[in-house]
Amino acid sequence: MIANRKNNILERAKLAPHWSAYFEYENDNELYNLTRSEFLEVLETKKTIPIPYIDSQQVINGVLTKLGEKHSFHRQFHERHRNSDSGQVLGMQLYHIILEDSATWNYYEIKPNGHLFPHATYWL
Repeated sequence: MIANRKNNILERAKLAPHWSAYFEYENDNELYNLTRSEFLEVLETKKTIPIPYIDSQQVINGVLTKLGEKHSFHRQFHERHRNSDSGQVLGMQLYHIILEDSATWNYYEIKPNGHLFPHATYWL
């Protein structure tokens, strides 16, 4: 397990090397905070539906589409994080946000693990 769900933290020593892309992105305050805000808004909305669940792929695509319409997010992301895939990085960010609220959200872990973050499903 890559996270200590009891303490709501990522266990960095157990993470695969590709997580370095997320930690690099985490240091990009402008873009990181922008997407974090968008994800938190979506999560609050999802909590109000009759059967609350999150399909990561749909949420990530929705955030990327929204940011593409009103912000230069895609250009900035690719300029600052040339070797990273925005969907994968945002999937890791969404996982990290949900981990911080693990008392509320659970997730169904899919295989193979490399697909976990952009394709995970979470529910209340």
